[in-house]
Amino acid sequence: MVIAVILTIGLPLAATPASASDARLDAPQLVQLWELSTPIGGYFYTTSEVERDSAIQDHGFGPAGVQAARYISRTEFPGSVALHRLRAVGRASYILALPAEAATLAGSGDFVDEGVLGYVDEDGHYEPPRLPTGERLAGVWRISKAGAWRAANMRVVSQYCWESPDPWHLDGLLTSAWALEGA
Repeated sequence: MVIAVILTIGLPLAATPASASDARLDAPQLVQLWELSTPIGGYFYTTSEVERDSAIQDHGFGPAGVQAARYISRTEFPGSVALHRLRAVGRASYILALPAEAATLAGSGDFVDEGVLGYVDEDGHYEPPRLPTGERLAGVWRISKAGAWRAANMRVVSQYCWESPDPWHLDGLLTSAWALEGA
């Protein structure tokens, strides 16, 4: 069970095909996934610029640090699965989960399923693995500590779980998301 990854502000909201001939009707329609820190030390995920800006301006959320930008699809595509955002009951701490885990977490009464953020490749083997716009599939890992969950790339996993004097727990691989080449 793991999570989806994260943010970098300043990149375009959604990827566009290099040319009209490169666009496939059943291809992922990418949108950036942002990660924000909550005032209580949790993490919040969104694909909406409006929701991101409101969380920062109205609720005191802030950037969670810089990771390589990750993208998920705003629409279903062949072999995709929904990525849910759930909020821990009674606190501003969020977790990302695939459908079966989302149902289990919501059914426990400890989380509220806030719905589908977007869609990810179910098995990490989307063909082609690189999109015409240059994005490639990369692993998304879930890490946790004291009631907070984070979606992380391997650089952050290494920094938080292995190099930190107060390490986070590596929960495992959640899924794959698209990252820009070199990220």
